[in-house]
Amino acid sequence: MQLRSCSPDLPPAFVLAAAVAFLAPAAAQAADPAPALAIDLGGAQLDLVLVKAGRFRQGSPPAEAGRGEDEAIREVTLSRAFYLGRFPVTVGQFKRFVEQTGYRTEAEVGVSGGFGFDGKGLSQRKEFTWRAPGFPQTDQHPVTLVTFKDAGEFSRWLTHRTGRAFDLPTEAQWEHAHRAGTQTRFYAGNDDGAAAALGWFKGNAGSDTRPVGQKQPNALGLHDMSGNVYEWCRDWYGPYAPGPAVDPVQTSAPGGDKPRRVLRGGSWLKDAKHLRAAARYRNDPGSRNADNGFRVAAALEASAPAAAASPTGPAAPLSTGSTRAPRSGSWSTAATAAFVGGGLVLASAVVGLVGVLVHRASRRKPMAGAPPGVTFRPQGDGFWLNAPPHLHGSVLHYRCFVKGVIRRASVPIEPSPRGQFVYTGGAPSAVEVEQLGAAAWAAAPPPAPRAAWGGHRSRERISSAPDVAVAAPFRGYPSAY
Repeated sequence: MQLRSCSPDLPPAFVLAAAVAFLAPAAAQAADPAPALAIDLGGAQLDLVLVKAGRFRQGSPPAEAGRGEDEAIREVTLSRAFYLGRFPVTVGQFKRFVEQTGYRTEAEVGVSGGFGFDGKGLSQRKEFTWRAPGFPQTDQHPVTLVTFKDAGEFSRWLTHRTGRAFDLPTEAQWEHAHRAGTQTRFYAGNDDGAAAALGWFKGNAGSDTRPVGQKQPNALGLHDMSGNVYEWCRDWYGPYAPGPAVDPVQTSAPGGDKPRRVLRGGSWLKDAKHLRAAARYRNDPGSRNADNGFRVAAALEASAPAAAASPTGPAAPLSTGSTRAPRSGSWSTAATAAFVGGGLVLASAVVGLVGVLVHRASRRKPMAGAPPGVTFRPQGDGFWLNAPPHLHGSVLHYRCFVKGVIRRASVPIEPSPRGQFVYTGGAPSAVEVEQLGAAAWAAAPPPAPRAAWGGHRSRERISSAPDVAVAAPFRGYPSAY
């Protein structure tokens, strides 16, 4: 077929090139992402593997051995590729985080410690923390006794360090990566004997975790997806929504149920059936147990300049609350348009005005009703929070304005003689209270003058948004055990 030029000045070859450039999706023109990613943590390395977008069947068939009632089958489509840690986060990697930030886990700052191994089972003692879970560890063991919030702080540190969005994987991302194209009970087969080839569990682990990477990986090269430690996922635990789903994530705890987060993968304390690809688990986000760990997910591309690495040694501690890193469900790929001229294709990114809108929103008049006795004091890349004793254990939801961006986060108020440092990633120009745990607020003394700082007043706002959950202080033995 003869191709005619639409202009006597444009040769057919140019017209064809232009048509391809305009009609082909930008993603198709870009190079495929690297199959692996290595992050230098300053004395330790974090390895991640590429998990491509795709469709899979989540859940398990009714006849599957060991099946739970919460494993209803549904078709799930993940529209974005992502990176996932090759191994669970290790003691050595978590140690770099602690050394560079001065962070203390919830088991360390709490009054009762965590649930470590006492020789017979898990029991709570003050001395049980990620540093001492009740059994010996090396830097290659998976870190344990970390809460959902501890895992989030580690992810936020990675985001700040690399300029790439890090977070916990969603439950759907985790199962998609675990299966790696399989539909069997385990990625190595269907019978319980297959579990021994790919993970550490009650039948072969003994009485502790094992160094990562010793068992058979799946087809993507992911290790310890079954057994060793349970891994926190981003979702609140609840029933799967019926019907097909695209990029699902449970952003709120179902009404009428105790708010709990999802854990996946089974552990050294559990039977083989808990290592199945579809097996679900759940626990209070403040649970700190010697068989709970996590692995991280990351966006394909960095979206901001990486921060300069902090010198090794104690620094201002991170808060026990987290300014959330961008979620993988909202990881954005810049829209691009291509134009071909003279045989060259010029790509340009579309820049939004979100920052300007956020800045304007931050100038709204403060609302009345701030918690009495709550004060804020800025220092470096965060602020000191002081609160009266009757608020200790409550969850404070706040927002602050840092480097032209509103940051929203929550922090459980801890007793401390000199106050509690809350890390914000930069010097905040104002801190405003948006919500406080309802029970503690109701028990507060009569209103007093609002706490003032930096020319802005604190404020308290009760929100009815369904994705805001107030977690109760961690007390007693984990209900999921």
